[in-house]
Amino acid sequence: MNNILLVSHSPFPSNSSVHVHHFANELIKLGLDCVVAIPNQQGEIIPLKDNLYKITQYGEIEAIADFFANSQPPDVVHAWTPRQHLAHYCYALSIRHEFKLVIHLEDNEECVTERFLNISLADWTPEQEKLLPANLSHPLKYKQLMATADGVSVIIDKLAEFVPPDTPAITIFPGVDLQEFYPREQDSSLLESLEIPEETTIICYTGNVHLANIDEVLCLYLAVGKLNQLGTPAILIRTGHDFKPEILSQDQLWVKKYIVNLGWLDRAKVPEILALADVLIQPGTTDRFNDYRFPSKIPEFLAMGKPVIVPNTNIGKILTHQENALVLDTVDENSLPSIIQTIVKNPQLSHKLANNALKFAEQNLNWAEKGQELYAFYQTLFSEERAATSLARALKRSQIYYQELNNLQDKYYFYQEQIAALKLEITAMKTSKFWKLREQWFKLKSRLNFNQK
Repeated sequence: MNNILLVSHSPFPSNSSVHVHHFANELIKLGLDCVVAIPNQQGEIIPLKDNLYKITQYGEIEAIADFFANSQPPDVVHAWTPRQHLAHYCYALSIRHEFKLVIHLEDNEECVTERFLNISLADWTPEQEKLLPANLSHPLKYKQLMATADGVSVIIDKLAEFVPPDTPAITIFPGVDLQEFYPREQDSSLLESLEIPEETTIICYTGNVHLANIDEVLCLYLAVGKLNQLGTPAILIRTGHDFKPEILSQDQLWVKKYIVNLGWLDRAKVPEILALADVLIQPGTTDRFNDYRFPSKIPEFLAMGKPVIVPNTNIGKILTHQENALVLDTVDENSLPSIIQTIVKNPQLSHKLANNALKFAEQNLNWAEKGQELYAFYQTLFSEERAATSLARALKRSQIYYQELNNLQDKYYFYQEQIAALKLEITAMKTSKFWKLREQWFKLKSRLNFNQK
């Protein structure tokens, strides 16, 4: 085992691709050759800082061996989620090369698809398939890909529920770059530029807003509004894309004056923003979305040495309440105002939480250790007793790919027939009396319009 291909479902610098970036670097430091594949994109590809790996795009699949130093294909393909566009890429690789396939789960894919499409998968129909973008998981087909995997990595234990029987699995937390995220003093010039008054409690939220998390971010907005109503001046500094145009409803717009929305920022500037915060918060509660994920912001929050508030789900199950975080059953506009006031008024508690948050990050979220764990897991997939199973799964991937091609070919012929029928219909219409009258009418209309000018 030497060549590792990590396949990202999104380009740089998304949260997922940041994880891919660090794992690729750590695997290279361990002596492996690692390449990262990203979706096709126009223009220059800008990798994350200090990348040690080569980058390929999905469209360069025929030349994949050329990206490795030994000019050989990958031994392991690690697919970052089973989403449609990524699944097709893995299938296409399977008919060209033999490799071990590992799939990484970082979300409840079914819940994500439901939230983005605003439908229940219990009522899924073939017609709804037309609404499904390539960057989401197909509610049925993703299970086919999972069943062909030689191994599965999950970002949190709860996701093991989606691992097929008899498939090796590993839980592997993300790490945090402690050279990038670390405790530091507030940048006074930055505070001044943002026009934030002294004695203001600052909360920072560095993340995108989309259909899967909009309700939680709204809770954070409303909590900041309530703090101000209670006499505690507070500001929320936001960064990231808003994929949902308006978070606040018409009767909630009064909260807007307490929000500083900086939009998308270069990743290098994020720690400077987090350093301004008095407290860092991950809103939410236990549910089908939160129970199965590990928010990428939390390792960064902890590493900044700040008091952190999280819900009692995912990483909140591992953190210790009042020791290295404040862990609440629900983190929303009802629970936050009083708990934030408690932190602000109790410097001793704030200092304790901040110090222990940093210790937790240093001890549990180390990229080098995570890379070693992943390397060891890859090695287990090459045992002799797994050879027959691995071959059978590789053959199954090839069969699925050819079946997909046949389905596409059938659709192509169907639409060709539809187009031919429409052309005949149009030809017939053009020879009709109606069509001739229609042409005369447009000519007359054109002359009338010309005479009016």
